[in-house]
Amino acid sequence: MEACDYKMSPQAKIRFIFAYNQRRMPETVDNKQIYSLLEISKGISKAISQAFPTHYWVKAEIAKLNYYPKSGHCYPDLVEKQEGQIKTQIRANIWSGQFNSINQKFRKDTGDVLKEGMKVLFLARISYHEQYGLALNILDAEPSFTLGEMAREKQASIQRLKKEGIFDENRKRLFPLLPKRIAIISVETSKGYHDFMNVIRQNAWGYQFSLQLFPALLQGDMAVRSIGMQLREIARQQSHFDVVCIIRGGGGEVGLNAYDNYHLAREVATFPLPVITGIGHSTNETIVQMVAFANKITPTEAGHYFIQQFHKVAQRVESAESKLFNSSTRQVADERVKLRQAIRIFHIHTINLLSHQTTHLQYFVKSTEQSSSHLLMSSNKRLKLARENLKFRPVQHLQKAKQQLLQMKEVLGIYGIQRQKEARSKIELLENKLQLLKPENVLKRGYSITTVNDKALKASTEVKTGDSIKTQLYKGTLESIIDKIEKA
Repeated sequence: MEACDYKMSPQAKIRFIFAYNQRRMPETVDNKQIYSLLEISKGISKAISQAFPTHYWVKAEIAKLNYYPKSGHCYPDLVEKQEGQIKTQIRANIWSGQFNSINQKFRKDTGDVLKEGMKVLFLARISYHEQYGLALNILDAEPSFTLGEMAREKQASIQRLKKEGIFDENRKRLFPLLPKRIAIISVETSKGYHDFMNVIRQNAWGYQFSLQLFPALLQGDMAVRSIGMQLREIARQQSHFDVVCIIRGGGGEVGLNAYDNYHLAREVATFPLPVITGIGHSTNETIVQMVAFANKITPTEAGHYFIQQFHKVAQRVESAESKLFNSSTRQVADERVKLRQAIRIFHIHTINLLSHQTTHLQYFVKSTEQSSSHLLMSSNKRLKLARENLKFRPVQHLQKAKQQLLQMKEVLGIYGIQRQKEARSKIELLENKLQLLKPENVLKRGYSITTVNDKALKASTEVKTGDSIKTQLYKGTLESIIDKIEKA
């Protein structure tokens, strides 16, 4: 039989070995050859062990892991698919020793352990057991093959997202000026979550944030579904949040392949709010990190990222405050200079006006005195003429004339005094008007001076909504922003 091993195909070898193992005559009943089930099973077992005497490298996908923690054994169901359809399926077994060894090797090389849906290259022995049937006894596995498959699937997912035009969609989201309301997807017991919260809540500047935790599984087979559910829940409440932060820490690179899942990456890429990731120290960036608005690697770095956004706004506010203070100081100084100049001009004009009015008054008094003197001289002449003309009139007529003359003299005196009083009243009135025209007195009565761009504002058509105006009062200055203009 050994001489035939190098000349027969595996199928022919199995038939030959089976016939060789069954060379004793079967039981004959009613001219029928009858074999026991155990005899058939033993024959199959021996035939397969002799037909496949060595180990074989087998590539397959783990459809179901079937791991039993109590015994440590694993009984995976292996499948091969073509175009999504299962073409063949076989049961395998990995004893606890080999299972732990393989998992340690996979965790070291791929960052994950054996799990369902993973494509693996196994070193296996083909065996047939009388009780448990045909199976592959897995002895070892090659992580590099799985890494290649994972890299191929990752690249295919990236190309698919780019082809759909959504790979950069989340990075195009409008980031808020102050990202104050943060929805956090993490686990409350996660070290990364606590690191993030410590950075946010214990910041030295006292910045206040509104934080809400949406608990989710962060690694393992259920991570994709769990994180996706929380993303959809946040999307339903998106008006309450500014950004989303996915936090994961303390696990190294183990379980990061969930973040290479196409469906999870698509949910992050198309999410209506900016997504910030802080999911680990991995040097190999996952697809979720690639499509997120910003990837900050560690939770601590993500916390500092939000603090920095507040810093940027604070710096802008401080700069604007400084500019506004300097501008206001300069404008106040300029207005003070202008006000002093106006006061000096008013003072000079007032003195000139008073001088002019005093001269005018003096001229008026002198003119009045001259007129009165001329009038008296004229009256005296007329009196002398009348006296000469009335020499022959009765003394009574003369007395009467003298009395009229005296009355006229008194009237003229009174008239002169009255004209002087009127002149003084006019002067006093002019002085009062000049006092009222002083700027400080005008402002004191409730009037104000309004300027725009350092020019006096005379009509509503000289400004528009949103312009800044200044109003000078008797005490203090007001600055205003035009909100509404009513045309006369």
